[in-house]
Amino acid sequence: MLKWVMVLGAATVMSFITVPSNAANLTVTVEQVRNSKGEIRFSIFNVPSQFPQGNELDSKDIPAQLGFVTVQFYNLIPGAYAIAIHHDENSDGEMNTNFIGLPKEGYGFSNNAKVNFAPPVFEAAVFNLDVGDKSIRLRVVY
Repeated sequence: MLKWVMVLGAATVMSFITVPSNAANLTVTVEQVRNSKGEIRFSIFNVPSQFPQGNELDSKDIPAQLGFVTVQFYNLIPGAYAIAIHHDENSDGEMNTNFIGLPKEGYGFSNNAKVNFAPPVFEAAVFNLDVGDKSIRLRVVY
C-alpha cells in the first residue's frame, strides 16, 4: 500500500509523490566531533558495490559543531544500508590527506567499521532498517 504526500514547490505548484506505507526515517548521530569548522557530510548507501565512494542513495551536509551532529534521512524503504561520514573541516569538498595518503580530516562509518589501510567493505558497515523509525550512532575518527 502506498500513501500520497503533497509537495509544494517554489512556485506553489502542487504535486504528489508516492511514499511506501512501510517507509521509515533514520536518525544518524556522529559523536566526538573535535570542532565546529566546516561541515559533516553524511552519505547513505544501499548498493554494496558503491560503498563508500560511489553513488550514494542520498547525502546531506550539516554544519559541524563541537561534540555531536545529528541528521535525518526520511522515507527509506526497509532494507540494508550503510553510512559513511566525512568531517570536511576546510569546506573544500575533498578528503584531505597527508603526504603518505592518510586522512587529515575526520571520517566514520556505521557500526564504527574499522579502516585497515582501506575503507571498510559494505558488509562491515551494514545495518538493517525495518518498518519503523531507527536511530544509530557512530564516532568520527581523526
